[in-house]
Amino acid sequence: MKKQKLFVSFSGGRTSGYMCWWLLNNKSDEYDFIFTFANTGAEHEDTLEFVNECDVRWGLNLVWLEAKVNPEVGAPIEFSVVDFKTASRKGEPFKALAAKHGVPNSERPFCTQYLKTNVINSYKRSLGFKSTHATAIGIRADEADRANINQASKGHSIYPFITMQHTTKDDVVAFFRVNDFDLEVDERLGNCVTCFKKSERHLMTIAKMDKSHFDLFADIERDYGHIKDASGGRCKEGDPYVFFRGNKSTKDILEASKGSFREFDPSIKQTQMGMDLGSVDLVGDCGASCEAY
Repeated sequence: MKKQKLFVSFSGGRTSGYMCWWLLNNKSDEYDFIFTFANTGAEHEDTLEFVNECDVRWGLNLVWLEAKVNPEVGAPIEFSVVDFKTASRKGEPFKALAAKHGVPNSERPFCTQYLKTNVINSYKRSLGFKSTHATAIGIRADEADRANINQASKGHSIYPFITMQHTTKDDVVAFFRVNDFDLEVDERLGNCVTCFKKSERHLMTIAKMDKSHFDLFADIERDYGHIKDASGGRCKEGDPYVFFRGNKSTKDILEASKGSFREFDPSIKQTQMGMDLGSVDLVGDCGASCEAY
């Protein structure tokens, strides 16, 4: 019986890393896997180290991809194949996207679509597959509300840790507790450190830890905040686009972080922190994580 080709999107986090290992060790008799990692250039260095470690140790034959942005209006996102050593680390793909489409934010959340989903789809088509060909996504059973039901119902997206093995965050933590390597990123930072989906409290905490984490987004706001869209449209003069919720800029977040506030603690649910939740604690629709598809 001929095995089905299955693309696997490795986001760079523990859950998708464990998913790669689990699929390879439990479903190789059913599928031929094509493991992919779409690098935006804004990933934490420890994330890149972790991705490379998973690839080398487990023999994933991982394909490292990056967006190739054509500045012409209407031109689709293409891809470049890179590797651990040549992968962008200074936000180059992100900057190229912003130069064409402007600054993404919670009102215009196009960065994941362009820098991850469209890149993987472009790679699929280069191999002769449709962009809708099945892709495994690392979303767990305890966060099933984040799954794209429409894509799953059509067979375009597969969620192994929901449909094949009921897997929770505790299971992932337990796996890496006995593994001989782990993702070393501080849990307060995450992969895309200054993602606009994070709460303001979370972002202020990151700024208090090290304000240099915001350098890339500050540069993008300065250089491309005036760009409205790929057709050359521009924002009203004096009203540039900024990254963060409530029309707050990187400068606003950095300034707010200088004051007194209760810092974000990833080990405690914010509703249990003894605080009145307000706009400072709002997060994006899928928390602070960005999965392709």
